[in-house]
Amino acid sequence: MKYTQYLPDNFIAAAVLCCSLILVGCNSNSDSDASEALPELTEISWQDLVPADFEQPENPFETMSQDEIDKLMDGSPESNAIIAALEKEFYYAPTNANLDGIRVKLPAYITPLDFDGQMKLEEFLLVPYLGACMHTPPPPSNQIVHANPSEAVEVDDMYSPVWAIGMLRVDAKQSSLAEAGYQLELESIEPYTQIQ
Repeated sequence: MKYTQYLPDNFIAAAVLCCSLILVGCNSNSDSDASEALPELTEISWQDLVPADFEQPENPFETMSQDEIDKLMDGSPESNAIIAALEKEFYYAPTNANLDGIRVKLPAYITPLDFDGQMKLEEFLLVPYLGACMHTPPPPSNQIVHANPSEAVEVDDMYSPVWAIGMLRVDAKQSSLAEAGYQLELESIEPYTQIQ
């Protein structure tokens, strides 16, 4: 004997419709919860890390004669003070406060600060070009991002660019290699591809 013969057809249709609506409602809630959990992802470039109104001052050494440069390099306390002041002005690198607290996707090269020999990095710098801070002098601090993931990140190829994804903070941090103007609360590292 079938149980359905005792139920009216419209009751069965109503029950199927209710179950369908409940399932659709559950799915739409889980989608909206997921989108509320993570803020929108903004793809940025290295130029975005520099305030739009900032103009890098001219290199003062480019406008000096060789005699003026030689006089500055005499090692005297006065010359050293002048050089320090010129360098401070030339290497001033303001950060872009508008990016603080933004979830970003930044193309970068990785410069390790600490690793376990098996390519698992617990702390590293993100830089705009290969070899920065290791084989060449560091770029300005507003072109260095300090990444400190919650757990070690395995990197297969240290010579290839990556996409670094996470919450960007305008917060300077000094490391053994350079000062970073930004910190990234790293969510993930992905292989870099130009077509996104």
